[in-house]
Amino acid sequence: MLVQVDKSNENEADVRRGMLTAGDQEAIHRGTLEVLWDPGMRIISPGMRQALARAGAQVNENREVVRFPSELVTDVLEGMRAQIEGGARQLIFNGVIASRTSPGVKAKFGGACIRYLDSISGEIRDPTEDDLVMLLQLGEALPNVALVGNPVACLRTSDGGPIPAHMQRIRTAALVAKHTTKCGPTEVANVAELEFLVALGELVRGGAEAYLKAPCFVTAKETISPLTLDGQAADVLVALAKRGLPCTIIPMPLSGVSSPVNATGNAMVANAEILGVMVGVRAVVPEAIVGGGVISGIMDMRTAQVSFAAPEAIRQDLMLAEVHRELYGFDLGLGTGYTDAPAPGGRASMEKIVKYAAAASFGCHNYPVGLLDGGRTFCPEQALIDLDIAEMVDREFSCDGAEDTGQMVAVIREAGIGGSYLGLDHTVQHHREAFWQPAVFSRDSSAEAELDTPRALAAARDQIEAVIGAAGAAAEQRTNWEGIDAVVAEAERALQPDE
Repeated sequence: MLVQVDKSNENEADVRRGMLTAGDQEAIHRGTLEVLWDPGMRIISPGMRQALARAGAQVNENREVVRFPSELVTDVLEGMRAQIEGGARQLIFNGVIASRTSPGVKAKFGGACIRYLDSISGEIRDPTEDDLVMLLQLGEALPNVALVGNPVACLRTSDGGPIPAHMQRIRTAALVAKHTTKCGPTEVANVAELEFLVALGELVRGGAEAYLKAPCFVTAKETISPLTLDGQAADVLVALAKRGLPCTIIPMPLSGVSSPVNATGNAMVANAEILGVMVGVRAVVPEAIVGGGVISGIMDMRTAQVSFAAPEAIRQDLMLAEVHRELYGFDLGLGTGYTDAPAPGGRASMEKIVKYAAAASFGCHNYPVGLLDGGRTFCPEQALIDLDIAEMVDREFSCDGAEDTGQMVAVIREAGIGGSYLGLDHTVQHHREAFWQPAVFSRDSSAEAELDTPRALAAARDQIEAVIGAAGAAAEQRTNWEGIDAVVAEAERALQPDE
């Protein structure tokens, strides 16, 4: 049995260990299985539907609807869990999510944002190649950034001309390959361009085998809530699975619009979509390890505005993460980088703190930075502010255990009753490691009164200008530019859209 609740204690299922009791977790799982059977999911992929029919699902070809028997879903979950317990990796791969990690800030520059904000000038525009290169150099230079993907989508050339839609992902990935050694996820829209993104990744990693161990230039796909997987997303997921690359599905249900208005219902819709896709991919590629994530939101019924940072959205995502961790033995990606704020300021900082802290309390210690306006806008100054927030949150939720108590007794005795620790050798030697100092925000309360946000933005801009040049140049020197340009040229010839 996948779900097991200890019945030796009548109240065991009601014991709350996280957000949910064991009984709550089981109820969400059982409800998800009922949803997957009736109404099921619409799978707009003939090949996946055929594979699901062979696996035992009930398929209505006219409606493109698949109904999943509970036994089929359970078998897939148990099979994948056995693989993971045997050492297989379930790699949750996307530029804007935080999966379960060890403590320490491992920030991500990602998001494929379609707008660039320079908060000093206030200008918001389509991202250009120059904007992307500057952001890549910034991510390369910052030691607490672990992955640099596509913070912005490459929509325009350096001189402002439009980049054809069929080349935007390839040219974005090529610039990432040239300007950072921390290559991470970038967008992949269709199977045709996947070949060229993999080729770029193999150039960066030094070969096919090394690339499979540390993949880049691919990312997650999304369902269409409620309960739909489109054909292009299905094809990409299957193609990734066949290549042994990270295969991740991320629903984005909106409470009150594409999912029920309450958190439990939202979590069940998202879970049904994740499990349905897992079963569908493994029906085609039986050994595939499929990952899931969720970035849910709510609809504010007063304004018709979507919010990804509302407390209800955070709660329902954590509920689902708990089901995956406790019942399935899986990781689940969380949309910690999303804020609804359109620009840096108090609202953005408040929402980032709450979402980062909620994830860190759940064991997720990596941080997507720089995102604004529901993931539509990237701002480099916000990225620096987010790194300060991430460092603070990580300090708050990380603990390496007690230090040497014998040494502490000696230090306390040295200061004595009523003594001072300021002049002790121990304080001089350890205060820098003991006390974290923010890079952007100031702790100086004696300074003349000044709004924190403008001061923080100015400090962030100073830091950006100080660090990007040297690290970017160093990354360029280690990159095969000619090979990258050859892949882009081949993609230009092969991916020309039909007239």
